[in-house]
This record gives sequence, structure tokens and C-alpha cells, in this order.
Amino acid sequence: MNRISRIIMSAALVLPFTQPLLAQQSGTIIYEVTAKTDPERMRGFQRGGSDGDEAPQIPDVITFKQTLTFSNGHAKLTTERPDLGGGAGRGRARRDSANTQQQGQGGQWQGQRRMGAGMGMMGRNNAQYFDLANKKIIQLFTTFGDDRKTYYAEEDFVITADNKAGDKTKKIAGYPCKKATIKLKDDTYTVWYTTELPFSFSPINGLLPENNAVVLVAEGSRRSYNASSVSLQPVTDTDLTIPAGAEKVSQEQLREIRQQEMEKLRKRQPQM
Repeated sequence: MNRISRIIMSAALVLPFTQPLLAQQSGTIIYEVTAKTDPERMRGFQRGGSDGDEAPQIPDVITFKQTLTFSNGHAKLTTERPDLGGGAGRGRARRDSANTQQQGQGGQWQGQRRMGAGMGMMGRNNAQYFDLANKKIIQLFTTFGDDRKTYYAEEDFVITADNKAGDKTKKIAGYPCKKATIKLKDDTYTVWYTTELPFSFSPINGLLPENNAVVLVAEGSRRSYNASSVSLQPVTDTDLTIPAGAEKVSQEQLREIRQQEMEKLRKRQPQM
């Protein structure tokens, strides 16, 4: 009897310490994103104004939010972004799943490979998922029209060993962060990251300074990501994995499928 009592008491002592660990397996990170636009590149997506008015001007700088929802080794990124069509520059936003376009992930609005911001103006049903356990980005694309088909391709997280680690530390969204400076293609980023979350993630692939880092701030010359909150809590979104029936293809094949679908979409749009 005494042995049973000791077991119960031991379990009661251990339980308060295990609950926070379990809670850390799910939650959300909200990023505030600022990006410079390339008006020439975005002009093709701009719609004319009403009553024959000229289309609104695309702003030089846009801001929007991205939310990473994670749970048990899986994650999904969604984006609340400005409407660059008829509402360009007027602050209207629409909720959409982020779709990272491998052939244009960054630069001014598109260029270096972003884990998270796929602002490629693709279909509404496109999303970006993450296999956090195996450190993979899952690019998902669903074709347009009635006969829709879903494809996906995988890309490994890139851990950047060539970075300048700094001595400075500060708290961001409640987490202690270390500083690193990383050059990625034609830009240099100031990165603040924490190692106190149970997975790795960066809004731009190639900015992970350590294997177990979560980047909470990444500031470059053309865009920046700043985590405004990190919430560890149960999540109600169960759509964190790719849909059943999605066909796996290579990154090159997925890029070709996207190009073909966008060409079909352009041909259906009325000529100005």
C-alpha cells in the first residue's frame, strides 16, 4: 500500500513539470511583414478602377501579417495581405493561404527562397505546409477550373553555417534571442532567433543560423519579418498536413505546373 502511495505522490509531483512541455508542442507565431514592391512586376496583377477610372497606384511599401500555426511536428503558414488589385494602396486585406512560388520567392516582393511568404499571386486554394519533425517545406499547388488536381513538392530547410554570430541578446515576444548577420544571395539580413521552442523555422529559407533555431526577426534591405507574438496553446486548426490524394512531384515539375496554370489564367482574363 505504501508503494502505491509513493507512486501516486511521484506522479503528482512530475505532472506539473510535464504539462508545460506538452503545451509547447502547439501554438502560433504571428509575424508583421514589411516589403518593398516592384511596381513593374506587380502591374500585371493590377485591375482598373471603377467607372473608367485609372487603376490605383501600387504603394512602394506594403505591410501584412503572417501566422504560423504549429502542432505535433506539423505547421501551416497563412497570410493576411493587402489587396493589390482594385484595392491597392487602400489598406484592404484578405485572408489567404500563403503560396510560396519557387521561381520567384523574394527579391522585391519575390526573390530569395522564403519558407513563409509565398506572395506569388497564385490560386486561392494554394497553401504552404511544413514538416517540422523532418525539417522540410512542403509546397502545395491546386490547379484551377472544375477538374482540379493537387500537387506538392518538398524542400529541405537550409541551415546556414556561414553567419556572423553576435554577442547581443534581447527578448522578442517573450523569448530570449541571439543575434546573427547572414548574407543570402544579394542581401544581408540581421536575424534574431531563439532556441527555446521545440522546432526550427525561419520565414526565409537560408536564414537558420542553428539547427534548433526559430527566427523571430529577419531584417533585410527589401523586406523584414518581426514576430509580434508567440502563443503556446492548443490549436483548433486541424488542417496542418497536405490533403489526401495530393500527388508528389519534383520542384521543377511543380514550377512548370504553376507556370502552365498561370498562363491559362492570363488567357482567360479580359484584355485591357
